[in-house]
Amino acid sequence: MKNSMINKYIIRKVIFFLFLFLSLCPYLTAQDYQITYEVQFKPTKEKDSIVKEYMVLRIISHKSIFYNLNKEKVDSLVSKLDYKGVSSIKSSFLRIKVFKDFSKDHYKIGGNFNQLNYWYKEKKTKYSQLKKYGIYKGYAATEAFTEFGKRKWNILYTADIPIHDGPYVFAGLPGLVIKSESLDGDYKFEMIEIKKLDNLLPIKENKENIKKEKLIKNISDFIKDPAAHPINFKNDLGDSFSYEFSGVRDKNYIETNDYLNKIINKFNNYPDQDIPIITF
Repeated sequence: MKNSMINKYIIRKVIFFLFLFLSLCPYLTAQDYQITYEVQFKPTKEKDSIVKEYMVLRIISHKSIFYNLNKEKVDSLVSKLDYKGVSSIKSSFLRIKVFKDFSKDHYKIGGNFNQLNYWYKEKKTKYSQLKKYGIYKGYAATEAFTEFGKRKWNILYTADIPIHDGPYVFAGLPGLVIKSESLDGDYKFEMIEIKKLDNLLPIKENKENIKKEKLIKNISDFIKDPAAHPINFKNDLGDSFSYEFSGVRDKNYIETNDYLNKIINKFNNYPDQDIPIITF
């Protein structure tokens, strides 16, 4: 009788620890993944033309980084001074990165403006109206909605893939985001590939170096009157453009404004409408 009670106690303990282990399994046996998303978007507000770019979500040890695939290739070639290789790659509009640490209550978004490599904090996205959607691309999908960057977004995610992440800022749902689309039709992120990774170095976390509100003001003020500011732009091919406002709105000032406005107007419809992205 005593042995029977001991055996039952041991069995209960084993079941308890097995249950605990299984509940922690996503964390204890976390795989590293690379997920590719096709992004379709309208670069300019005035035109309906759609551009496709490809962005990657790389997840390593409960952190992730979302970045432009072509821009990563270009940066690698630039570091080797291979500008001929750079010229063979199509230039990208979406030159942003999103870093996520799943243990923190915010994300970090990075980019470049006038030679400032900026990183600012962004609050985690909140979702509403979660409901079953059906099968999408072979996965059982659930629908959700959110608002971000002065846009409303429709989200599809699947618990079939137990990764609580997704493209851009869309993460924190009980499954992987396989599609996110703005209701105005200007932006769509759609998963096209997922693969496991092995033996990768941890993702580097960059420190916040500017507040979002200050960055919005700095870039918005620049766009209103570019030639009234010091300018130091450099493109992927190593070409640079420098300018210092003399204080006089002369011919040089007018020509500089015309030149920069043409560059700025090639991409004036950003995913977060508060944060202009200038691609030189």
